[in-house]
Amino acid sequence: MKKHYLIKRDNKIVYIKYESLNGFSFKPTNGIFVDDGVIVAKIIVFKPEFIELVLKKKIKNKLNLYLSLLMEDSDDTSSDPVYARSLYQDVEKYRLFVLKKYGKYLDGKYLDILLTKISLIEHELKLKMLYQMYVDEPKYEYEYEPELETSRSR
Repeated sequence: MKKHYLIKRDNKIVYIKYESLNGFSFKPTNGIFVDDGVIVAKIIVFKPEFIELVLKKKIKNKLNLYLSLLMEDSDDTSSDPVYARSLYQDVEKYRLFVLKKYGKYLDGKYLDILLTKISLIEHELKLKMLYQMYVDEPKYEYEYEPELETSRSR
């Protein structure tokens, strides 16, 4: 089944093929439901300026989330090393996602700045993991204890 749009313009019917249009598609995340409103499951944006605006907003929200999780974890000195590792893996996965999905829509200069910000977050998480490994490392205390002789000597 081919999807297409039917638009009536100046008493003429115009068909626009859905597959031939290149745009950015996303699902709206707000939970606003109106009884007599339209429920939107998917939005496709075609105007490049609007695509860039939407992506910058999504990226800003995600970076703020990572920064808040990083700062929240910094306040707690006895944090779990598994949490930092999973957060590091998530940030690394997000960096690859940005390159793959958003790279073709974003400006090169903005993409370089964004990748620099993500690499700084990754670096801080690496430092946090190293610190946690150093703190959690078992410390061996070497004390000299003379051996007790169990047998009698003559």
